[in-house]
Formats: sequence, structure tokens, C-alpha cells
Amino acid sequence: MRLSCTALQRLPRASAFRTAALRRSKSTTTAGAAWSDSTTWNTSRQFLRKRRALAKKGGRLRAIGFPFLGGVLGALALPPFNLFLLCFVSLVPLLLGLDGASGRAAFARGYLYGLGFGSVNIFWLAQFVTKWTHSPWLGSVPWLIVVALFALYFGLFAYASQKLIAVKAYWAIPLVWAGVEAFRSMIPYLYFPWALSASALVPLPPLLQPAWWFGPYMLSAWICWINVIAAMMMKAEAAKTTRRYVLVGVGVAVASILSFLAPPSGPTANVIAAQPGVDLAYLPKDEQMRRLSESVPDLLRVGEASHRDLIVLPEGIGTAYGEKAPVLPFEVSGSTPVLVGAQRHAEVGSYQSLYAWDGKTWQYADKVRLVIFGEYVPFRDSLGFVDSFNIPSGDLIAATEPKTLTIGKLRVGGLVCFEALFEEVARHHAADGANLLAVISMDDWYHGTGAIGNLEAAAVLRAVENRLPLVRSSPLGRSVVIDALGRIVAQTEPDQPAIARADVVLGQPSRVLPLIHEIARWVALLALVASILFRFTSRNADSP
Repeated sequence: MRLSCTALQRLPRASAFRTAALRRSKSTTTAGAAWSDSTTWNTSRQFLRKRRALAKKGGRLRAIGFPFLGGVLGALALPPFNLFLLCFVSLVPLLLGLDGASGRAAFARGYLYGLGFGSVNIFWLAQFVTKWTHSPWLGSVPWLIVVALFALYFGLFAYASQKLIAVKAYWAIPLVWAGVEAFRSMIPYLYFPWALSASALVPLPPLLQPAWWFGPYMLSAWICWINVIAAMMMKAEAAKTTRRYVLVGVGVAVASILSFLAPPSGPTANVIAAQPGVDLAYLPKDEQMRRLSESVPDLLRVGEASHRDLIVLPEGIGTAYGEKAPVLPFEVSGSTPVLVGAQRHAEVGSYQSLYAWDGKTWQYADKVRLVIFGEYVPFRDSLGFVDSFNIPSGDLIAATEPKTLTIGKLRVGGLVCFEALFEEVARHHAADGANLLAVISMDDWYHGTGAIGNLEAAAVLRAVENRLPLVRSSPLGRSVVIDALGRIVAQTEPDQPAIARADVVLGQPSRVLPLIHEIARWVALLALVASILFRFTSRNADSP
């Protein structure tokens, strides 16, 4: 009975406990549900935060990686890679990245484009300096410095173009691009007309002809125009607007092809680009002279036997003093005209010069554009570290203006190696009545690097711009003859004595064409200045 009473006494307590337990279970379930909802919400918020962080990080990577990649594509479009179709899309990643960017961000993205471009296109500088100093570490220093400085020009382009994109003034962007190329080609002492984007089209002479109408910078502007069209399409701009840009771009291409199909006619000349096959950069001087004395006479005899109008030899073969004839390691006495390079020593200093033999007498023209840190060192006394790079101790002197030479029936505009990069030097010769251009080069320093292809591409542009044939001689090659349309009509195999000979149609003197090119250059420069002023005036108008 006691057990039963005890059991009965415990029943209420057990029931109460069970009821309490049930109530506690219900409240626990509600709290658990609330905790579960809260946990789910927090998890969602964390997921969204992570997703935003990843998107932000991805945006940063795109802002950095895409412009850099575009610069690499731009470099691959040029020699020595010659993937020329890339020139029509290489600017697209940069142009898309400028949409909505601040001025500072625009400059940074343009600078990244320049780093990508320069690190590939100017790598030849590291190869050259490494070979010259026998030190990869010293070789990398000038390469990194030049790339870092060169990229500033692309930053300038992006900074000037960002506001134009914001107001949809797309038509002005190609002019700004041309203005930047013209600007970096004109800065006194620091001029660097290297790797103009027009050089990418050298393998396609039918598309080079706009350089004849308005000069190389406007050909570069047309290439940029095609990039702008591609960027507009990716941004889904209004079809009507994009269509007008496409019509202009296609119209220029069609007109260029038609110009190519109407070649110049007139008197012809039979010319030779003579290649000695002797390394004039790294061989000891005595060995150079010995090999030249063996190889060049055979090349001259070929010219004499075929009655050529001109034989072009490389730069730096001889030495001259004052107004006297050059001292050469071979005899020049025949009736065939010869061009050859020599260093001329005068009372005021030394010049790099081009000498012309017309069959009776010698005449010369001094170089007007010298190679910085190669033929002269600015602020030499303040730059003590340059001695580590084995730079020549004396500076050469630049002539005040180009001098066009008359040799028989030819008016020859001579370009001494590096000068072929400067369109205004060749243009000066064209305005002075030149009917043929000749480049005497000594580019053995860069043999085996990408620099050679860029130098040759510049020679092709000079021929097309002035509608003049061009003969280019190089010690190790290749040496070429280029017609007025930009076609290489004769060439040598490198690293051996050889000649490239061809009959070319001589150009017709024109003073109007060089004037148009000069006006076009200044239009591009004014467009660059105007775009920068527009940025500042717009910023001031937007500020409270």
C-alpha cells in the first residue's frame, strides 16, 4: 500500500515534470528555430560579403590584368612577332577599363598597358646591354628604367581619353593616340619614336597607304579607330552611331587598297644594297678592317659590272678628317656612285656622317639625330654610374639640319641608322627634292634581337610616307630594297656577304605632301592638348 501511495504521490510530480518538460521542449524548439533562422541569415550575410569581396578582388584583377594584357597584345602585333591583326584589338581592354574610371585610375590603367607593351617590345634592350656588359644584372637595369618611363606615355593617353569616353566623344580618341605618338617623337634630347603602332601593318602594304596621305601618326590613328569600334560594340553603343564609325573605318581601308593598286610611274634607277657580312660591333677593329677589305671589293665589282646607279654600304666603315675624303679599308674609284658611312673628325668635334662618291668626287652629310647613351650622354658629368656600362667616353655632335645629296640623276636623302625612326628627317629630304631614300645602318649591336625588325619596319614607313623608294644596307643584314608602296622588292640572307639589287621607280618631288604631314602632326598634338584641357575644365565645372 505504501508503495502504491508512494507511486500515487509521485504520479502528479511525474506528470508535472512531463508537462514542464513538454513546455520546455516547445520553448526550446522555438528558440532553436529562431537560432536556426539567425544562423541562416548570418551565413547568408557572410556569403554575400565574401561574394562582394571576391567580386571586388576580381574587379581589381581585371583593372590590373586586362590593361597589362592589352599592352602585351600590342607588342605582339609589332616586329619581331608580327601578329599584326592584334593591333586592331589590343587597345580594347584599356578602352573598356576607362569607362567610369577616375582620372587617377585611368592614368594607372594606361600605365599598366605601357608596362605590358614595353616589357615585351623593349626586351631587346636587356639583351643588348647584357651582351655589351657581360652582366645580366646590368642588362636588366636600363630595360626596367626605359620600360617604366616609356609607360608614362600610355598613362597620358588613358588620362586624356577617359573624359572623352565619358561624354561619348569617341571620334577624338584616335587623334589623342596619334598626338601621344607625335609628342614622344618630338621631345628634345629624349625623343623616342620607337614602335609606332603603324609599324604593325608593315606586313600588309595595301593598308599602309594612309601614311602617304597624312603621315604615320594618322595611320596609327586609324588603327586606334578600329579599336574604338570594337570597344563600342562590346559596350553595346547605339547601332546608328557605331555604324557611322564602321563606315569611316572601312572607307579608309578601301581607299588605302585603291591607292596601293595605283603605283607610281616614271624614271627608274637600278640600285644595290651591299651587305659586307662583317660584324662591325663586337669584332676587334683590326679584324673588322681586314674582313671589310676582303668582302667589299667583290660587292663593288658586281655593281660596276652591272652599271648600277647607286651602291649603298653600311654606316661606320671609314674615318674622315675635316673636309677630306674618307679613309676606307678598300678603294672606291670606279664610275658607279657609292654611299658609305664614316666618322668625321672636325675642329669642333666628331660627327657620324654619310659620304657619297659620284664617280669623281666625295661629298658628305652629317647625322642630325644621335642615339642617346650611344652617341651622346646628356648630363654626362652628373651621371658617374654610366661608366659601369662601358659607354664610349666622347660625345658626337649632331648636325643642325639634314642635307640632301645630288649623285648623278639621283637626289638622295640619306638617313644614318637611328635617323630612319624619325619621319621628319625623311620628310625634310622629300621637301628638298629627294627622289630616293638611303639608310646606312650599323645595327650589329642588336643582331639577334627584336630591335632589327622594328628598325626595318621604320624604313618601310619612311618609304610609304614620302612615296619614295628606299635602299637599306646593314653589315650583317638583312639588307633590303623597298619600293614606294612599302613592298620589299629585294633582300639578302643575313650573316654573309651579299647584295640586294632591284630596279625602282624614282619618286616625284613634292613640297605639298610634306606640308600636309606637318599639319597632320600638329593637329594630333593639338588634339592631345585640347583633351587634357577639356578634362580640367570639366572637372572645374563639376566641382561645387
